[in-house]
Amino acid sequence: MKIAVVGATGHIGSAVLKEAGDRGHEAVGLARNVSGLENGVAIDVLDPASVAEKLSGYDAVILAVKGDVPGAVRNLIDVLPGAGVTRVLVVGGGGSLEAAPGQRFVDGPDFPKEYLEEATSQAKALDLLRAEGDALDWSYGSPPPAYLVDGERTGVYQVRGGDTPIDGIATRITVPDYAAALIDVLENGSFVRERFSTGY
Repeated sequence: MKIAVVGATGHIGSAVLKEAGDRGHEAVGLARNVSGLENGVAIDVLDPASVAEKLSGYDAVILAVKGDVPGAVRNLIDVLPGAGVTRVLVVGGGGSLEAAPGQRFVDGPDFPKEYLEEATSQAKALDLLRAEGDALDWSYGSPPPAYLVDGERTGVYQVRGGDTPIDGIATRITVPDYAAALIDVLENGSFVRERFSTGY
């Protein structure tokens, strides 16, 4: 597949770009600042014109950005179908996973305040996809709510649809395994218009 990885200079985005390339896909890294990114393409994902120009012609788009994630998702929803691209995978957050039915980790009293803004932004992006993303074949990939860690790629992990983490708050996964799980989902065409989570 020809895959656009938006946010490819980030910690997770760079791992996703490597995983896709290692599997033989034509993976292109895009970011606002592409210095240090080999053959990178500059994009402003918050600018509809930039999205239309830079993301046409791909089989799939992987969004791995921070900050105004709902704004980026809004542009993908509005622009990509007209550009002939419908398969979108969002590198999502784990804070909006549920500790109990209807009770998100991000809303709990013990959720770390330093991650609250990013987790809330990611939760809004998921809500937007669910409400208005019908023109896209989107998937939203949540890492564990607490333990997405550096480490080795083992190739052994679980992936499951729905709003509950694999093993509650104790779930963990390394960044390379999380990236591998994301590319698995893309290759298999699974979890279309669904959120999925990963863990060991």
